[in-house]
Amino acid sequence: MSSLPALLTSPLQPDDTQKEFMRRTAIHLLSSPNPAQLEMRILANHGADKRFAFLKGRWSHAWLILKAKIRAEREEKERKEEQQRKSGLGMLASYDSELDEDDRVSSEIEGHGVEGDNAKVDKAVDETKKELRRQKAKEWAEKRRAQTNATEYNEKSK
Repeated sequence: MSSLPALLTSPLQPDDTQKEFMRRTAIHLLSSPNPAQLEMRILANHGADKRFAFLKGRWSHAWLILKAKIRAEREEKERKEEQQRKSGLGMLASYDSELDEDDRVSSEIEGHGVEGDNAKVDKAVDETKKELRRQKAKEWAEKRRAQTNATEYNEKSK
């Protein structure tokens, strides 16, 4: 019986406050557009903080299970929201069948067409920004290479 308290306070399992802290961290990491980068930033800025020891390997089993659980909950929530959106559109489609052709076209423009166009425009803008960044990076790399080559040439000619 004396080993029971030792099991309850085992260093292999985090306490409740630590579990809650891990849960909140996992939620933020999984909602981030770049979870790996956020995790590295947390480690860089708070690496000495004992609360973030789970990112360095302590309680790794509990951390992996918690992240998987939150990821599954998030996917389930997204799936339910998607089903709700689909069912909502179905109701609008059946309502739309009683309208004449002119009303049907105008409702498509007001509803789906504009949202779809906005998404396409946003995607095109993002792609354009990415392409500009790639070009700038390529130009910078070329300048850097030229500068390095010039420096090496000058050193050899001395």
